[in-house]
Amino acid sequence: MSKLKSVSRSGTVAWSTSAERPGLLATGTVAGAIDDSFESTAQLEIFNLELSSPSTDMPLLGSVTTSERFQRLAWGTGVDAASYPLGVLAGGMVDGSIKIFNASKIVEGKEAEALVATVSKHHGPVRGLEFNWNQPNLLASGASDADMYIIDVSQPATPTFYTAGQRTSGPGGADISCVAWNRKVHHILASTSHSGQTVVWDLKLKRPVISFNDPNNKTQRNSVVCWNPEVATQVLVASEDDMYPLLQMWDLRNAFAPVAELRGHTKGILAASWCPFDNGLLLSAGKDNRTLCWDPLAGQVLCELPASANWNFDVQWSPRLPAVLSTGSFDGQVAVYSLTDCAPQGDGWSGHPGAEPAPGMRRAPKWLQRPCGAAFGFGGQLITFEPAPPHPAGGAPPRPAVRTFQVTTGCDTVARATQLASALESGDINSLCKAKAEAATSAADQSVWGLLAVLSSADARQELIEFLRPVEGEAEAEAEEE
Repeated sequence: MSKLKSVSRSGTVAWSTSAERPGLLATGTVAGAIDDSFESTAQLEIFNLELSSPSTDMPLLGSVTTSERFQRLAWGTGVDAASYPLGVLAGGMVDGSIKIFNASKIVEGKEAEALVATVSKHHGPVRGLEFNWNQPNLLASGASDADMYIIDVSQPATPTFYTAGQRTSGPGGADISCVAWNRKVHHILASTSHSGQTVVWDLKLKRPVISFNDPNNKTQRNSVVCWNPEVATQVLVASEDDMYPLLQMWDLRNAFAPVAELRGHTKGILAASWCPFDNGLLLSAGKDNRTLCWDPLAGQVLCELPASANWNFDVQWSPRLPAVLSTGSFDGQVAVYSLTDCAPQGDGWSGHPGAEPAPGMRRAPKWLQRPCGAAFGFGGQLITFEPAPPHPAGGAPPRPAVRTFQVTTGCDTVARATQLASALESGDINSLCKAKAEAATSAADQSVWGLLAVLSSADARQELIEFLRPVEGEAEAEAEEE
């Protein structure tokens, strides 16, 4: 897996969702980290990936200074393309506020106009923040005060908000660590908390519809919740507890226990991201300085990014660029990788001296696979294959459907070929040649089939003499003409 670009920042990351500018990357100075200068201010910066450039550095397009540091960063397309051509950036701040920025103003260098609104509803750090995948004007937020809000940024300068529902009573509603929109059902939202409980909300009913936690570990601290991009009822929950560093797959059709557990980290998991282009690819990063790429449906580690020298607290897939992902760690590095080049060595990463080389990718991602195909063979045979049907987590993936067909293009040709095959099988070539000679429409064809009938007869020598002997009267006529 090759590293494409990097920048020296300890920042949480958000990718551009714009189809025109998919290579933009925003970073916000993360809370809980400080550099050698002990600078207390924070920066929101936008970088350009520039894959066409051979340099490993990302050029800085613009930045804005903020008084508080970022817990979470989200980038939405917005609805006003004229005033917000690059969409809106939302920052979940450590003081409980949510700041809305105009991304195009940051790129243009108009720092005074970049901040368009501040929503001050939470009373604790905003750790959960995500735009709706299908309704980009809706922004969900959750914080350590156990409150959840849905913010409508149709007019970013004057956002409106409402609660997702009544606050969950008891310890399960405290200290929300992550929120995630369902990618198939627009009004379904999930939240998880450091108390170990995960809640699924129905915004049409404005109440939670189901909640669950690990029955074998009720003290588990959850850090991440994310939905399967293709199966609406499957959700993944990650634990940052060092005693139980697990990724748990839950199916809401039976929410009494997880259907699968992914074990690979040795310490708590801080971040996870499900690939929007392939639900068979999942990234996770944790306190063991490792970033793993999983096949969550098979429960296997596909490959591993080169290890860093400190905790990896952020990992994300690009929503517009297949195979491109970003990582952030407390060693002050934000790096961008490509999954298409999975060479274990020589990728330009300078990790700590004890870092193990990362293993290579074991299968091709979906965007490189043929969804269907067909090929012709001898004898009019056609073979086709189709994608395998979806399958639940925990089981072996089904095989693609393969079918064969007999294609007939020329009925007369097929009939003659069948007649010849039957004659060859029975050994009666003589009868076939006689029938062809009788059915011939020209003298030349009649002579050729007649000769073949003679040669294939039982007494071919005698019949050949008779066949070549001139008919009586024809010889005299030819002599007179000479």
